[in-house]
Amino acid sequence: LERYVRGPREAGARRALPALLANYLGGVGGYMAVLFLVFIEHHAGELELFADPGPEETADQYYERQIRATRNFLPSPELDAYIERVLAEEVPFEDRPDVRIFYGGLDTHVEHHLFPDLPPSMQRRIAPEVRRIARRHGLPYHETPLLDTVPLIARTLTALSAPIGERERGRPWRLLARPGELGRRLAHGLAYRTLPESPYFAKPRFHDVPARVVSATPVAGGQALSVRIARPRGWDGVRWEAGAYLSVRVEVDGEVLVRQYSVVHEGRPTGVPDAEADGTDADAMEICIKRVDGGRVSHRLNDTLRAGRYLTLVGPPTSSGDFAMVTPPARSLFVAGGVGITPIIALLRRLTREAPGSDAVVVYANRDEDSVIFEAELRDLADRAGVRLHLYTDSAATREGFTTGRLSAEVLRQLVPDAAERETYVCAPPALIDGTREWLRAMGQPGARFHAESFSPPEVERPVDDGSRYTIRFRRSGTRVEVDGATTLLEAANQAGLRVPTGCERGLCRTCVTPKLDGTTHWESDGPELDRVTVCNSMATSDIDLDL
Repeated sequence: LERYVRGPREAGARRALPALLANYLGGVGGYMAVLFLVFIEHHAGELELFADPGPEETADQYYERQIRATRNFLPSPELDAYIERVLAEEVPFEDRPDVRIFYGGLDTHVEHHLFPDLPPSMQRRIAPEVRRIARRHGLPYHETPLLDTVPLIARTLTALSAPIGERERGRPWRLLARPGELGRRLAHGLAYRTLPESPYFAKPRFHDVPARVVSATPVAGGQALSVRIARPRGWDGVRWEAGAYLSVRVEVDGEVLVRQYSVVHEGRPTGVPDAEADGTDADAMEICIKRVDGGRVSHRLNDTLRAGRYLTLVGPPTSSGDFAMVTPPARSLFVAGGVGITPIIALLRRLTREAPGSDAVVVYANRDEDSVIFEAELRDLADRAGVRLHLYTDSAATREGFTTGRLSAEVLRQLVPDAAERETYVCAPPALIDGTREWLRAMGQPGARFHAESFSPPEVERPVDDGSRYTIRFRRSGTRVEVDGATTLLEAANQAGLRVPTGCERGLCRTCVTPKLDGTTHWESDGPELDRVTVCNSMATSDIDLDL
């Protein structure tokens, strides 16, 4: 409004058009200058490109990435002389500054990324020491004469305009042997669209990774979807324990949501000889997504996921600790409710593969017979591996092998009289987990033998409000709020009008991990200082600065 309306109007009728054009060209020139600077500082020449490292990046990894991906530009004597001449002719400085001040941060861009709070004059002072430290540790310290940037940019733009990525660089004929892939890249480029799997990028990605759906098969009468996902490139060596889960990022009506889904098999590196012993594909990860009443994500994925589409994975599969089966037990009890069978089927597959003679009992409860997932495989395990299977439904079933009724202490005692002596794994709604825990405790089972995974993570434990008040500053947005010691940092961000990506909101999925620049949280009272915190379950014990 100021640039294109008020300014030309104040210039008067005769000068309105020239003022409008000048403001337009000045704006375009300014934006182009910014793009030019960003490009030459980070994308031209031998600089390395990195994917988003995610919340697990350490401070050392962060600083190394800044050094490898940034360059400084050496001052140009010709440009210095030109600036000196302009200053002498047009600017009556009594105490003329060093002409390098007009370079801004071009000649200290590496230092700017390492120490962004320092002014360029201080960054120039520490630059020789930064260079020595980088070389001492075998890291590059990129420097380029400023006047060499024009041919450098021309070469880089030409290279980036071709449909050849880092993986084909030096051997472009490899892409010519794949005409389908070449055509796909050209079509997306002409449409100004990026390819989801980033084929131009050489480094594997482990955070917010697009993964291709190999198959999506409706199961349980359309109440759930069995989804096989191809391992992203570079994940060949990734492994996970039976019972692990994947965090999936989905956008629904403009809002980014994260949900967790159990991987229904153990993850072994590709190429392992017994990788297909339990019938699973080592090159794929399989999850099962059941429709949840009122579930925004579960319904969206059931309705839209198809083979060939992509699903964004927050990171590799994660084990929840206590629910992982470290060693297959000789005697075990598995209790599942509804979709809770998904992590348990992974445990059963491992158990029957590694300890085929073990004594295992499965008690699986559902609303009706059509809600049962993995029924055929469970019955096969019962016939082939001797697993004792008990299927319970709330409503009467028409097929054989089902019992109508709800689980109770008496039912469990009748089905598994020696349950107290068995290693027990339970995944179900919270009420069934709590009930099973109490029934087994009454039967004499030690707490160490009870392992549970709930659909709903435990509630955040909040300290009693003692009247203390803390200021939470959000550096990037320039906002702040005052909160008590029982308010989470996520709630503080919401009060400030900031939207933070979240998932479980209990600190398990780590979707909301945020750099903490200053201050302490309640997690640090008896532990080490944290550089990054899960804002969903962290509360302040001092004033805190967050990088939001």
